[in-house]
Amino acid sequence: MHNKKDLAYQYLCNDLFTRSKIGPVFYVLSTLITGLLAGFHTSTSVPFIAALGVLSIVAIIRLTARPPENGQASLDKFVHKHWVLVFCCVATWSLFFSWTVYQFGLSSAFIFGLVSTINFSTAIAHQFSPQLKRALFCSLLCLIPTLGVIVLFQPSLQVAAFALVLYMPYLMLTAKNSHKEYHDHLDNKLQLEAALVELEVLSITDGLTGLFNRREFNHQLEKALAASNRTKQAMGLILCDIDDFKRINDSYSHTAGDDCLIHVAKVLKQVFTRETDIISRVGGEEFAIIVLDDNENSAMKSAENFQQALSASICSTQGHEIALTASIGVVRYQAQMNIKLHQLYDLADSAMYKAKNNGKNRVEYAAL
Repeated sequence: MHNKKDLAYQYLCNDLFTRSKIGPVFYVLSTLITGLLAGFHTSTSVPFIAALGVLSIVAIIRLTARPPENGQASLDKFVHKHWVLVFCCVATWSLFFSWTVYQFGLSSAFIFGLVSTINFSTAIAHQFSPQLKRALFCSLLCLIPTLGVIVLFQPSLQVAAFALVLYMPYLMLTAKNSHKEYHDHLDNKLQLEAALVELEVLSITDGLTGLFNRREFNHQLEKALAASNRTKQAMGLILCDIDDFKRINDSYSHTAGDDCLIHVAKVLKQVFTRETDIISRVGGEEFAIIVLDDNENSAMKSAENFQQALSASICSTQGHEIALTASIGVVRYQAQMNIKLHQLYDLADSAMYKAKNNGKNRVEYAAL
């Protein structure tokens, strides 16, 4: 499972890509329309053709450069590539439009291009505000070259330059607010997801022992039966009941009884160590284990190992040393057997009670 920092970074990368999708298309369209309005289509114009070509190539790359999901280094590489591409778009457009302003001054191309420039700078500042410093750098890069050309070469457009200068502080302030709102929203999203994960864990976990609860056991048993039929491999079901558990509660207290249950769960985890072993607490003092890929009757062998390990252990609680034993029933399911889920459980349950009736602290096997 990802930690919060890694997950936040993954979301940030995904958002950068999502917010970047539509922008490249508008750079191409704005360059094309500005060029047409300036009359570049009537004669060869190297800056126009070059800008259109570069922006078209960058647009394709930006639209296909999806963020990976395989580690910090790959995500860092994606972010670096993303900002290089954004910088290429902004620099190409800014240089092209500045050249247009230098060539033509006040014109329909200037008016359209100026509106596009302001739109681009605004979109960058807000859409990419998750990384504020880079967003502001590219946003201002969109405005400053045009501002410089107006001041140096087109004094008749100084009102437009004044408007751009006045707009910059507002742009930076709103970008800062957008940055804060994004990260507040991201924090809330991560907290909600963490709460949902915790709720999901609680819904399938026994609060005392940390094992699966009865509800999840039923679900896992159904999955195991289906997997056994699909893979043609046997599976084992083991039911364990702690012997004389009521006496432990009555003699030592329910707190001591809880400590005994925790002790049994610990021993179970020490015996059933395979990743495919599924351990659950299915009742007050009753536990169930699903053993997948039950080759050479490993369920029976593991049940015997657990019976021996538990009887050899001591639970220390509240100054008392309590010896524990369990009565255990085992059933082995062969793939494609004509038996229902509850029948399989009942067989293991019957074997467990047979062990209890035959003297306790023993393992009984139920044949199908």
